Amino acid sequence: MLYDRPYMQSGLSPKLRSITDFLILFLIFCFIGQSILKVIGKELHLIYFLSLSAESLNSGFVWTFLTYSFLHEGPLHLLFNLLGIHFISRSTEHILTRERYVFLILTSVFLGSVCWSIVNPDGGVLIGASAFVMASLTYFCLLRPNEPITFLLFFVLPVSLKPKYLLLGVIGIEIYGFWFGELENTTNIAHSAHLGGMLAGFLLKTSFFKSLSLPKISFSKPKDTFTKKKSVVASKDYSINHELSRELEIQVDKILDKINEKGFGSLTSEEKALLEKAKSLFNAKPK
Repeated sequence: MLYDRPYMQSGLSPKLRSITDFLILFLIFCFIGQSILKVIGKELHLIYFLSLSAESLNSGFVWTFLTYSFLHEGPLHLLFNLLGIHFISRSTEHILTRERYVFLILTSVFLGSVCWSIVNPDGGVLIGASAFVMASLTYFCLLRPNEPITFLLFFVLPVSLKPKYLLLGVIGIEIYGFWFGELENTTNIAHSAHLGGMLAGFLLKTSFFKSLSLPKISFSKPKDTFTKKKSVVASKDYSINHELSRELEIQVDKILDKINEKGFGSLTSEEKALLEKAKSLFNAKPK
């Protein structure tokens, strides 16, 4: 049964349960390492090797199209991105499969760097994970445009509105900042990278990336006599229910994680309906 699973039996624990948890911890460790190198006067070597710039690309450091997202300018830059990842990207992870979520991370970071490189071919340095935050926001708002959400404006004022209006507002701010700030070299904010990340969220939501996914590697186990005999005996008493697809199992796991963290009352009507459907399939009697 669904409620016999470990998700429902154990309480909250300090164990990392999601890609978002690992990502947040990884960025914190990267910033600690960056700060240590700054103290000993070696930060410029790290910036040159991992950040995206015309100089790094001319040196053949093609990995910087992704690794620039590991670094941050300062504690506030890191804090704002971590808050975005925790509140926005975490919600997006609950919607996507693990594979598609990783695909969103890589695609948004890459497209953000490509857009920035096109706009800034001769100078500047790009660091930060903001492109991924913007991709998560875009995907979530496009998937649930009319489901009201509440957030703290300036971390103080609670504001409720539909995600589609939030997305339109953010797009307007980014385009304005790009046109009147970045193109005129009056700001250090990489609005072009933000827009590239938003493009990744849009493309993942549409049919453009439907057929694209990360390559899967599978290993087949050697079959032995004991396994064959066991499967034959089992087939006499039971028939396997194939209706519960891998996609449904992943979605159920995410819902159970959400219940474990926030309680059953945090579920949407769609999530409750999906949980009931999965429960009925799991509880099907053997034939």
